[in-house]
Amino acid sequence: MARLIRIDDFPHGDLAMFHSGDINFYREKVYAALNIFENNDVPYILGASPLLFRHGDIEFLNSVVKNGKVVLHGFTHGWELPWDRITTFWKDGGEFANLSLTEIKDRYEKSISIMKQIKSFSEEDFIAPFNCYTQTLLDFLKDTPVRRIHTSDEFWEIYGLNKMNYYCIEPIVSKFKVTYDDADKVIHNLKDPSQLTLHWCYDAKRPSWLMDYHKLCEEIKK
Repeated sequence: MARLIRIDDFPHGDLAMFHSGDINFYREKVYAALNIFENNDVPYILGASPLLFRHGDIEFLNSVVKNGKVVLHGFTHGWELPWDRITTFWKDGGEFANLSLTEIKDRYEKSISIMKQIKSFSEEDFIAPFNCYTQTLLDFLKDTPVRRIHTSDEFWEIYGLNKMNYYCIEPIVSKFKVTYDDADKVIHNLKDPSQLTLHWCYDAKRPSWLMDYHKLCEEIKK
């Protein structure tokens, strides 16, 4: 089987960018990206933040995602936090920095009720927005079907993620600026075995991004 790719940010990962232009463009771009992986039979997980979904998003995902899996990418991607200071929350857990166990439970249950309407939804994977989270989140997730939490090594040690109690959950750690980067750079680092991670909303800023996705699929299928 071809190598699994992690794709973040549905409907979007950047609040400022999302509201800077036509907020409906994301479906067009996500469709173009996912179609490449679908047509090449390259497996992927698409991280979705269900409390950001807009009317028609569930139907869209059901029509597009066939070979991939849609997984939780947090709940709101932290969009309720002051976005101009969002990086200041990363060291304390990003989206989960100020959430109690009860608040996490409430958001998780609301999110799951939405995600279960998606045919390709898998509850076993959880992608952490900003690659940051708290011990409180892990304390809650241990009693759910989540078996893998996806992050990167950018903050793995400096934020103490490496010292947290993961219980039966496996941390999947991409390498920042190696396998976790823009597609045109990731494609040159495929010998590294860590998880390949893409962000369509940033890749789409380059004219050649879809060509890069095609090349990436060709390489990982070899």
